[in-house]
Amino acid sequence: MVQFDSNSNSATTIHHSKPADTFQLMLSESIHRFFTEYRSGSTDFSHFTSIFSRLLQNLPDPPLEFVWFYSAVTFHSSNKFNSPNPVFSSKDLFQLLASCSTSCNAGKRISVLAPVIYDLYPLVFDRKELKREVESLLDGIVSYISICCGMEDDGNDDLSSRFGDLLRVWMVDRVGMEGEKRDDLKVFFPLVSEESRKVIRGGCKVRYLAGVVMCQAFLLRLCLKFGYGIPKLELENDLHDCAVQMITGFRSFHFLDIFLRMLLEPVLPVTSPLGHGNEVILRETLYDAVIKMDHAFLGPEGGILLPGRQVKDLALTWSFVADNAIRSVRENGNQTKAISYINAFSESWLLSQLIKWVTSQNGMVDKATSLNVSTPVALISELLAISMLFSHLSGLEHLFQWMVQLRMSTCYVMI
Repeated sequence: MVQFDSNSNSATTIHHSKPADTFQLMLSESIHRFFTEYRSGSTDFSHFTSIFSRLLQNLPDPPLEFVWFYSAVTFHSSNKFNSPNPVFSSKDLFQLLASCSTSCNAGKRISVLAPVIYDLYPLVFDRKELKREVESLLDGIVSYISICCGMEDDGNDDLSSRFGDLLRVWMVDRVGMEGEKRDDLKVFFPLVSEESRKVIRGGCKVRYLAGVVMCQAFLLRLCLKFGYGIPKLELENDLHDCAVQMITGFRSFHFLDIFLRMLLEPVLPVTSPLGHGNEVILRETLYDAVIKMDHAFLGPEGGILLPGRQVKDLALTWSFVADNAIRSVRENGNQTKAISYINAFSESWLLSQLIKWVTSQNGMVDKATSLNVSTPVALISELLAISMLFSHLSGLEHLFQWMVQLRMSTCYVMI
């Protein structure tokens, strides 16, 4: 279990059930020394970079935390945060993190980019004059992530017990007022839900963190579409096309799972910087994108092969999102769009995969073929009833537990 002290801006001891190996002990001691030297006014951390540079060169797939520490002290040593153009600093950071992780697996290469998104976040909303430059850099980051998503990924490490302190290494120059309470995870990952931060706080794997990074890059890129004064219809079309392009490019279970669950929250985590009106536009556009797009890219034809259980989980979450979307457009009086959503739902690749999964469970062939799939809420109600009735079957027991957990972890209520 990773434990975070959100009330402290200093390095803390984080207890872990497993004894630290030699490398982890060295990392822990280095973090402690870094904070001590930084507080004393030191700006030369070359002794850290020389040690960790050799370490990264000698390890075929170095831990994410080692890449982060080396990159952070290198970045702080160069004093690039004081550059007259902060976008250049962010670009240098992106290139540094990418070059330091070339020997890592795909999930880790994406996860290490979290500090770049953290660095760009204030520029998107506070430095309007840099908008075009930030947009260009984010396009490059999104393209890089898409390339990584097309690579084989055979690693999925746990995050180490020093993850919390490493966040503070990155944020050391942006500390709050003395005695101020700060949630480090919320500051470092501002564009994901509290549910996702809770998963990280409890200890997650690198692939999940990669999904978080993708989700943040996704939302940040879409936020940049606002503020140009273009007509609403043109903005919605631009947002829609950009969202679909990124979703199909990322092709990640964890990204889609985090993103779809986020759409079940009362508001998106962009409400504060964008404002309520723009958040509504973005949410409605994302509803339209995820319901009407072709999801077959998640299957073998798209070049990836998700386990059946993951496809089933995505299909269920997507069904809840589809129901929310149908309700939303009906409340706005748009019956034509509601019908188009229902038709898209009934013809979806995800729905066909969900029915196929139910059919594969022992004794469920007859039940699956007679499922009412006319609307998302009809399907959800029947699946919940079936999973409760046949919960003794292992697959459906998981289905029942998953649906209950989803309803409890979000504000979704069936009517």
